[in-house]
Amino acid sequence: MRLAHYEPLSLSDFPGRLATSVFTVGCNFACPYCHNPELVTATADTPQLAEEAFFAFLERRRSKLDGVCITGGEPTLHTDLAQFVEHIRSLGLAVKLDTNGSNPEMLAHLLERRSLDYVAMDVKAPPTRYAEVTRNSRALALAEASIRLLAECHTVHEYRTTVLPLLFSEADIDAAASMLPAGSTYVIQNFVLTKTLDPGFTSARGFEPWDLEIIAERMRLHYPSLRISTRGGI
Repeated sequence: MRLAHYEPLSLSDFPGRLATSVFTVGCNFACPYCHNPELVTATADTPQLAEEAFFAFLERRRSKLDGVCITGGEPTLHTDLAQFVEHIRSLGLAVKLDTNGSNPEMLAHLLERRSLDYVAMDVKAPPTRYAEVTRNSRALALAEASIRLLAECHTVHEYRTTVLPLLFSEADIDAAASMLPAGSTYVIQNFVLTKTLDPGFTSARGFEPWDLEIIAERMRLHYPSLRISTRGGI
C-alpha cells in the first residue's frame, strides 16, 4: 500500500468508534473541490508513510482504538488493499472504507469476504455531469455498479455527496440522490474551504446552512435518515 499519512485519533470519521484514519496515495478522479489535492497529484517520488511504521503505531494504540478508516485518495486502486485490511482486522480493529466507487471489482471482493465493517461511498455528481466533475469518462458506470453492490450487501454503508453552489444547483443535488435506492443512508456534505485541486475553487463557499436544511428536509421524504455534514470537499 502507498500510504501518505495518518491521523492518530478521529471521533467523526468512523461512526460510533474511536478510530485512526489512514490516507492512501493516488486517485483516478480529479474533482475540482478535492481538499486532498496532494494525494491526487502525487508521483512515484512523493514521500510515503511506510506500512511498518503505521502498523507499529496500531500495535501501540490498539487497546485505545476501536477501528481504522481507510481513506484517500482512492484506496481501492491499490491491489494489496485486501491484505492491508486483513492485517488491520488481525489486530482486533474494525475497518471502514471510504471510496469513490470506481473499482467495483475490489469492492465486491471485500464485501464477499466480509472484510469491511462500514463503507462510505461518494456519489460525486448527477449522472449527466459525472464525467465532467470527476474528469473520468468511465466514472458513472463504475459508480452505478458500486451503488448496486452496496445496496445488495449486508455491510453497514452510507452514500454521500459534497455540495457547493459554485458547482451544483438544487436540481443537481436531487439528481445525484436519485441514483440511490429510496431509504438509503445519505449524507450531504456541505463544502468547507481548505485546499482545492482546481485553483478556480479557492474562493468557493458552501451553501448557507438554512438553505441546505430546506433542501435536506424535502429530500428526507425519500431518505429519512439523511443528514448534513460539514466535512470539506473529499
